[in-house]
Amino acid sequence: MSESVTTASSVRNIDGVTERVMHWLVLGGNRIAVAGIFVATIVAVFFLLTRFGVLAIGPGSAAASAFASGLIAGTVTLVTIALSINQLVLSRVFGSPNELSDQLSGTRDLRRTVRDHAGEPAVPNDPAEFLDLVAETLIERANRLGSAVDDADGDRSHAVTDYVEGIAAYGESIAERIESQTAIVNVLEVVLGTEYAQNMTATEHLRNEYGDRLSDDASAELDAIDDLLGAIAITRQFFKTLSLQQDFARLSRVVAYSGLVALVASIAMALVYRPDSVTVPAQSLPLVFSLGIGVVVTPLAVFIAYVFRAATIARQTVSVGPFVPPEERSENG
Repeated sequence: MSESVTTASSVRNIDGVTERVMHWLVLGGNRIAVAGIFVATIVAVFFLLTRFGVLAIGPGSAAASAFASGLIAGTVTLVTIALSINQLVLSRVFGSPNELSDQLSGTRDLRRTVRDHAGEPAVPNDPAEFLDLVAETLIERANRLGSAVDDADGDRSHAVTDYVEGIAAYGESIAERIESQTAIVNVLEVVLGTEYAQNMTATEHLRNEYGDRLSDDASAELDAIDDLLGAIAITRQFFKTLSLQQDFARLSRVVAYSGLVALVASIAMALVYRPDSVTVPAQSLPLVFSLGIGVVVTPLAVFIAYVFRAATIARQTVSVGPFVPPEERSENG
C-alpha cells in the first residue's frame, strides 16, 4: 500500500515538474533564455552526430552547399518575416486623431470606473498596481454585499453568502499572485484563467434570481462587482495587446540583429570548404560545424520562442466576456 502511494506521489511530482517546465518554455520564461536553450540543444545534437560519424561534413559532402544556398536563403526569408512583423506592430501604434482620441477616452472611462468604485482620487498607472487595486476593491465590495443582506430569507442569504465567498476568493487570488510582478506578461498571466467569466455569470444569475429581493445597498454593491469584473475582462485584453506588441517589437529587433550575424556565419562556413579539403583542422571540424549551425539557427530559435508565448497568450485570451471556448475551459480546469 505504501509503495503504491509513493509511486502515485512520484508521478504527481513528475507531472508538476513537467508542467512548470512547459509553462516556463511557452509563457513565463525569458524568451532569449528559451531561445538559448534551443540553440544549445541543437549545437549539442549536431556535435554528437558529427563526432560519431552519423553526419558527413567533410570535404565533398553537402555541407558546403547547404551553408552557401539553403541556409542563406532561409536566413534572409526569416529576417523578411521579422520585418513584416515589425510593420504589423507599427500599424497598431499609428492612428488618426479620432482613433487615438477614442482609445484615450476608452482608457479614461475604464480608469474612472475603477476609481469611483475604489473611492480613490486616482488609480495607479502601473499595470500590477492597477490590477491589485481592482482586486482589493472587489474583495471590499463583496464583503459589503454580504453585510447588506440579512438572514431573513434563508435561501437568498445562503446564495448570496456563497457568491460573496467566491468573489472574495477570486479577488484574494489576484491580489496574492500580483505581488512583486513587474513585467506586463506576468501581470497578464494572473488573469489568464476563466474565473472572471464564471464570476460574471454568477453575478448575472444572482441578479436575475434575487435582484428584486435585494436592498438598494445590496443592489448597488452587486452592480459595482459587475463593473469590476467587466474591468478585469477589458484589462486583460488590453494587457494582452500591450504584451504582444512589446514582444513582437523585441522579436523584430533581435531577429534583425541575429539574422545579420547568421548570414555572415553562413557565408563564412561556406568558405571554409574547398573542393578537396577544409581550412580548419579535421579534428576541429565537428565543433566548428556545430557552432556554425547554432549561429545560423539562432534567428529561428528566437522566432519560435516568441511565437510560443504569443500563441499561448492568444489561445488563453480568446474571449472578452463570459463566453469561454471549450479548449480554454479544459486548460484552466
